[in-house]
Amino acid sequence: MAIATQTLVDSDFEVVTKHTITGTNGTALKVLDVSELAGAATNPRVSIVSIWWTCSSVTEIEWNASSNVTAFTLNGNGHYNHTGQGAPTIANNAGSGVDGDIYIENDGACTGTVIMKCKKVSGFDNIQ
Repeated sequence: MAIATQTLVDSDFEVVTKHTITGTNGTALKVLDVSELAGAATNPRVSIVSIWWTCSSVTEIEWNASSNVTAFTLNGNGHYNHTGQGAPTIANNAGSGVDGDIYIENDGACTGTVIMKCKKVSGFDNIQ
């Protein structure tokens, strides 16, 4: 699987990224390195506020850890909390070895686009 990632917004309190997926790979690929975001300091974390997607096969958004934890499973076309206000954010609940990064994984041929809006929640030098 190849994933091309574009950062659309990286502001004091949020980050919005677009991921274009082509191909197949049963290995999770890093799509958001939180340590490289603006204001990242010690042990940065984000929560997922909303997701828009169109995927031709089952695709997982995962929190990186010793054993990655699925944050959200995507298939077909859809959105979660498209207004960013109606539903709760998806907090990072990964256990041992968590580093805050987000990965995408699929086990079948997939083409599609995923747009994620994340809120910076801790470990950034501009958040009190």
